[in-house]
Amino acid sequence: MPETELEGRTEPLAGGARQAILVAGACSMIVGVVVAVWPHKSLPTAELLFGLYLLLNGGLQMVIAFGGKFAPALRVLVFASGLVSMLLAVLCFSGGNSALLLSFWIGLAWAVRGICHATVAVWSDNLASGGTQEVFGLATMVLGILVGVLPFDSVDVLGLVVGLFLILIGTMEVLSVAAVRHRVVELPGVSRMRAVRLDR
Repeated sequence: MPETELEGRTEPLAGGARQAILVAGACSMIVGVVVAVWPHKSLPTAELLFGLYLLLNGGLQMVIAFGGKFAPALRVLVFASGLVSMLLAVLCFSGGNSALLLSFWIGLAWAVRGICHATVAVWSDNLASGGTQEVFGLATMVLGILVGVLPFDSVDVLGLVVGLFLILIGTMEVLSVAAVRHRVVELPGVSRMRAVRLDR
C-alpha cells in the first residue's frame, strides 16, 4: 500500500504499519469471539489462546515500530511495548497460572500498550485523526487496568470478559485506520490540483 501524503508530509501509519494494525484488529476480534463463546474452557486452553494472542500482538507492534514513520524515540517505545507483550506471552505459555494471574498478564500488556499508543498519538505531528488514536490508547489502557484488577476466579468468566474486551479493542483498531477519505490539495511544486489519500 503506498504511503499517504498530507500536503507533502508523510503519514506515520503508512504501508506495513497500517496493515499490521488491521491484522492485529482482525486477530483480536477472532480470538475474542473464540474465548468468549468457547464453553468450559480449561486453564491450559486459556493459557494457550491468551499466550498466542499476546505473542502475535507483540510481533505486530514490532512491525509497526519498524514500519511506522515516527520519531526514533516513539519507535523505540512501540518496540518496547511489543517486547513486553511477547514476554508476557511466554509467562502465559509457562503454565502453572491461575485465572487471576492470567488476567494480570493480559491487563498489564493492554495497559502498557494503551499508554504507548496514546503517547505516540500525542507526540506524532503528522498522525491523521490523532484525537481518535489518543482515545483508543486511553481506552485500551483503561480496559487493561480493569482486567488486571478484577478478581477473576473462573476461567469461563475470564474468557467471557476478556473476549468481549478483545472484540471491542479489535473493532477500535480496525476503525482507527480504516476510515480513509480523499481530499483535493495543492501540493508544493505541482501546478494542478490532485487527490491524495489520507487517513482520518
